[in-house]
Amino acid sequence: QQGELNSFLWTIRREPPAYLFGTIHVPYTRVWDFIPDNSKAAFHASSSVYFELDLTDPYTISGLASCQMLPHGENLQDVLPRELYRRLKRHLDYIKLMLPHWMTPDQRGKGLYADYLFNAIAGNWERKRPVWVMLMVNSLTETDIRSRGVPVLDLYLAQEAERMKKKTGAVERVEEQCHPLNGLNFSQV
Repeated sequence: QQGELNSFLWTIRREPPAYLFGTIHVPYTRVWDFIPDNSKAAFHASSSVYFELDLTDPYTISGLASCQMLPHGENLQDVLPRELYRRLKRHLDYIKLMLPHWMTPDQRGKGLYADYLFNAIAGNWERKRPVWVMLMVNSLTETDIRSRGVPVLDLYLAQEAERMKKKTGAVERVEEQCHPLNGLNFSQV
């Protein structure tokens, strides 16, 4: 029953009302049909939409990419225990081997090649900080690969907001996302 679902939508009662909607970073097609009508109606009724980060801004994307890198030319091999690094390398070699089998016919039909996809996701992995490599490895599953090319819910909503000519913005800066993660020590990661 649509009305009984927990929608992750909070209403701030004022005129006009303001809403806070909790999203998750998964392809929107996995969750869109389960988002209650009141959340969709709040989105459509809003004239301004603010996201965690502005994922449509190239500067945000490049900032996220640069914050993931190890400092001063270090490599992951320099900071991980040797056996863990070897296991990681073997796992990524396995992913690269399996990627062509995990891709969908639709992805191949759009000219997406397994090597290109691997490089887009895992390229330069040896230069990334351990926490970002961990997050990357967690997204290298068959299910996640099959949904590549479908925007995550946040990006989908941002694209829809732009299409609908809504004012958009972000509540955080890249640094506010990066510094806490980059501040984790090895045992926390």
